[in-house]
Amino acid sequence: MNFKSKKDIWLAVSIWGVIILMFFMMITERNIVVYIVGILNNALLLWLWFGTSYKIDDENLIVKNGPFKSTIDIKSIKKLRATKTLLAGPALSIDRIEIQYKRYDSVIVSPKEKNKFIESLLSKNKSIKVDDKLYPDN
Repeated sequence: MNFKSKKDIWLAVSIWGVIILMFFMMITERNIVVYIVGILNNALLLWLWFGTSYKIDDENLIVKNGPFKSTIDIKSIKKLRATKTLLAGPALSIDRIEIQYKRYDSVIVSPKEKNKFIESLLSKNKSIKVDDKLYPDN
């Protein structure tokens, strides 16, 4: 099952603002270094914006964030915890889930369909502990 990242307006304004600023600099500066930096910067930001997603298959959670990809064995997931951390991670929203797996590893995600995402993980590994704060009804 595929899940897109939830996207916050503040992050959209930040990312698209930088893209527009770099594009404007490329037009006004007419310098090869500015062109190269601008194209690379904008390509990476667009890839991150459109390429952040999470896939749950039979055994793994695959986290994609632009050019970066990590695969987590669902059986190794210990806990799902609500977090509002601003630490960098494959999440485009402040409404985040910290996935704790193996012994000390964790990854931050922000699936648009949070409840479906959690239920999908639980259907593969019933021993995952879920923070009560992840369910808005509690």
